[in-house]
Amino acid sequence: MVFTGFQKSPTELIQYIKDKKPELHYNYDELMHEAHHRTFTVAKITRLDLLKDIQDSLANAMDKGIGFEEWKKNIVPTLKEKGWYGKVESISPAGEIKDIYVGSRRLKTIFDTNMRVAYNRGRYQSQMESLGEYFYYSAIMDSDTRPTHAKLHGTILPKTHPFWDTHYPPNDWNCRCTVRVYTKKQLENRGLTPSFFTPPNIAHKDWAYNVGKDDNIKQVYKDKVDLLPNGSFLNTVKKTLNEDLTYLKQNDKLYSEVQTLFTTNKPKKVELTKTDIFGTSKKVLLSSDTVQGHLDREEITAYDYALIPEMLQGEKRVFKQKENVFVLLKKLGKNYRLALKNISNSDEIYATSLLFVKDFEKEIKKLLKFEEIEE
Repeated sequence: MVFTGFQKSPTELIQYIKDKKPELHYNYDELMHEAHHRTFTVAKITRLDLLKDIQDSLANAMDKGIGFEEWKKNIVPTLKEKGWYGKVESISPAGEIKDIYVGSRRLKTIFDTNMRVAYNRGRYQSQMESLGEYFYYSAIMDSDTRPTHAKLHGTILPKTHPFWDTHYPPNDWNCRCTVRVYTKKQLENRGLTPSFFTPPNIAHKDWAYNVGKDDNIKQVYKDKVDLLPNGSFLNTVKKTLNEDLTYLKQNDKLYSEVQTLFTTNKPKKVELTKTDIFGTSKKVLLSSDTVQGHLDREEITAYDYALIPEMLQGEKRVFKQKENVFVLLKKLGKNYRLALKNISNSDEIYATSLLFVKDFEKEIKKLLKFEEIEE
């Protein structure tokens, strides 16, 4: 496989591979999704020098436009010299000895994975910079197409739709699916119409993220700053935003789990934090039903939901109405209202709503008819 016709400069894609820090990880999934953009690893390799040899060879293949067969021919002597070819005895960090076989199949996966990710990363970034507003999912639709991926073929959604955060290809090992970008007019000319439902979640757990984004949190920062109003408090707000992003990076697993709630086709809930806001310590849960029921609130993203634990720890106004609590708070120059529902005879609370409030003082007056809880 030789990737040609880059929309992004090939130099940028070569540098993307070169800039990764080589790290030894026995299993591929020891790294969470976007962490693979910063780290180069190959499962079952336990020598850093060998890992660097493979990384350099892939960057060279990208630079020279070398296909798999030629790349394999060039790298195999190095693999043989360092004892990582044919039947190999691999020792896990726990001391478990496992026999693996390194041959054409394993090397093809290594080559294709790294080349496809680099290519799709450049493709995604170019598509996001284009005038097209919609992404069209193509599953190739030949005899090698996986049935689950075929289900997504023809899906048309705005390119900012949360679906693409988990389903911009590749969506599995050796996935060949692609995405095209179209303007609204181009769709009309082709007789195509946007999808009216969110497709099923088919992404393999190792690939349930958007390989095109450097770091979803960095993109969130750009999006949030672009929306900020001008004013003397702007630098203060940006400082707060940076603190929030630091919090999210430290809680990457929670942020990623919240993202999956937008696209899962099965009922799912995520534990956000614990709070004693109802008198005793209870788990605060967020469900996929809640998130997907509020997709019309495009301004509320996984970023906002994942900050609920921090919101509950910060300064706030709390109003109680029977089994419900409404929490008002200010963040990033915005006003939030969070609704929580207490589940009787249970240690659970559900976050049932999160929205922006235009007039903070007016919202307080509306809620004063309920009991205010002093914090």
